[in-house]
Amino acid sequence: MLLYGLISLFSIVNIFNIITSSIELRKRDLAELKSLGMSEKQINKMLFLEGIFYGIDSIVYGALISLVILYVMYLIMIDTTVYAFKFQVVNMLLAIVAVYLVIFIAMFFAKKKNAKNNIIDVIRNENI
Repeated sequence: MLLYGLISLFSIVNIFNIITSSIELRKRDLAELKSLGMSEKQINKMLFLEGIFYGIDSIVYGALISLVILYVMYLIMIDTTVYAFKFQVVNMLLAIVAVYLVIFIAMFFAKKKNAKNNIIDVIRNENI
């Protein structure tokens, strides 16, 4: 159980790092969009849709890979056990909710961190 907790913790930290770095690298682009007249509501909607697409990608790839691995494990162990292969719908739905929760919390913190920046200073500074 501790191993599952550590793997989950590392995964959550990795998601936070990826999303925060992505928004930090696009800080200048977001400031340019604001300077061109994009409202805060529109930027929030854009980041929300980005979070949805991140979740869809991760869920589709993760679900397909995990189903293949589970089925291969079932085929390997079919001679030693009398269990039928069963798709766990409730567990999959919990995983989907958890993925979206982590993604949107990470988006919220990254957005909050970059909301304090001055548009002119961000555009003027070329750190990359």
